Amino acid sequence: MIFSLLFQEGPAETTAYMIAGYAVIFVVMAIYIGSLWLRWRNLHRDQEMLEKLLPSQPNETESWEERNP
Repeated sequence: MIFSLLFQEGPAETTAYMIAGYAVIFVVMAIYIGSLWLRWRNLHRDQEMLEKLLPSQPNETESWEERNP
């Protein structure tokens, strides 16, 4: 009799846990994409800075050793 009472209930209601799981996954993915975007922006800034610091065309008469002692 006890076993029949236990098995009469339907499956557990887990919709709230599923929605919470999807929310956590989307938040983590958004943070990761934001992190990638920030890294790309900083890399682009560094590249622009290096291009400004380096001469556009090295002198062809100078050898590599003369430029870098």
